[in-house]
Amino acid sequence: MALKPVPATELRAEGLTASRHARGPSDTVRSSLVARAAKGTLWTIGAYAVTQIVRLLSSILLSRLLLPKYFGLMALLNTMMIGLSLFSDLGLVPSVIRSERGDDPGYLNTVWTVQVIRGFGLWLVCAGLSWPIMRFYGNSQLLTLVPALGLSLIITGFNSTSVLTFNRHMEVRNVALLELLTQAFQLAVTVVAALVDPSVWALVFGRLASDALRVVISHFMIAGYRNRFALDKATVRELLSFGKWVFASTAVTFLASQSDRLVLGKLVSMTTLGLYGVAFALADMPRQIILAFAGRVGLPFVAGFASLGRSEFRAVVLRYRRIVLLVGVVLLAVVVNSSDLFLVHVYDRRFRDAAWMAPILALGLWHTILYSTTTPCLTALGKMSYNICGYALTALVLLVAVPATFHVWGLAGALWVIAFSDLPVYFTNLFGLWREGLFPLVQDFEMTIAFIVCAGGLFLLRASMGVPWPRSIPLH
Repeated sequence: MALKPVPATELRAEGLTASRHARGPSDTVRSSLVARAAKGTLWTIGAYAVTQIVRLLSSILLSRLLLPKYFGLMALLNTMMIGLSLFSDLGLVPSVIRSERGDDPGYLNTVWTVQVIRGFGLWLVCAGLSWPIMRFYGNSQLLTLVPALGLSLIITGFNSTSVLTFNRHMEVRNVALLELLTQAFQLAVTVVAALVDPSVWALVFGRLASDALRVVISHFMIAGYRNRFALDKATVRELLSFGKWVFASTAVTFLASQSDRLVLGKLVSMTTLGLYGVAFALADMPRQIILAFAGRVGLPFVAGFASLGRSEFRAVVLRYRRIVLLVGVVLLAVVVNSSDLFLVHVYDRRFRDAAWMAPILALGLWHTILYSTTTPCLTALGKMSYNICGYALTALVLLVAVPATFHVWGLAGALWVIAFSDLPVYFTNLFGLWREGLFPLVQDFEMTIAFIVCAGGLFLLRASMGVPWPRSIPLH
């Protein structure tokens, strides 16, 4: 299947149709949204499966070419890049998705210009922080690695808004193919670079090359459309007005989702951090598909129905959410019961010490999947304060409890805290949904029972085959 450009007039026509029904979609528009959501879900699942295969292949190949400590360094670097991006997030993606002007070229060009300016600003901050980061972690390589990988912030700033337009209209196919192509390219470049220079620089070079390819392709995804520099004052005001909430949300989201690596990077060696990163990536696979669904399909889908009455809106969301959760049940049950075996029998033997971590981390993802499928509802309604509170509490747990449990019970204690640290997000999200008339507790209970039955069945199957569980290994 080829990635082919889509005529700009076709997407703009769809945008006009959607805006005319902003006060309440007609039956025809509803059917169209449901059909696109179903198609988008299939593409998201399919693309995710292939993407994860590529990522696994990359991880397996590179585990035989590079030392675990290089994976630890890259995990730390990636966390820093994510942090810089999230702490300066203006909500450009949700702004384009939810704005009535989201298909206006003038609006999109302003979004693109702000995105470019932000990229250069982030790199300057990144370069300025390289010395303090190097001193804090006591690793001289970070002095050059941080600004080098930081170039990705400039490169990705030039990504065309065509990707945002496809997300807005739930046209997932081309976005999915773009992800697959860049992932495969990154694998090829990184492997070649690792063969030439088996160091952390191979991982950095592969990442930068992949980002550059993504920029080039993104500008040809919509036929006849190119971004131009422009700054419309009304658009900037709208972005800043909505972005202040997104900024608060993404800032605490970063602390809640990435503090584990920042804290562990100070507590353990880079080799142990690399083992943790590989185990986490493997255990995290089911959550990633849910997040991909929530961002590319879930938010545009629920945004199209957000103007309905609460009872009708809730019925639509729960009906569609059930399908997604059933997929999550199967995926997570399989990962909980097999991720350790994968690390022992498929990865290089230097990574076997990570096998005991993966089931613990995977087990703590069920509640994460539950709230990831409802967060788009609160975002579409502009009610992000609930998640902000939840993520703030999660960040507090990670920053305080992880070091405390590490010093008392070692890495095993810290892992259990990390696995369940985001429970506050689930409960604040649940409270928000109750306040907004979208309470999903009954469905959550039903799906949790389904997960327990599925995971328990696979556990009994594994036990009947005499397959032992790995014991925790003291790592420093």
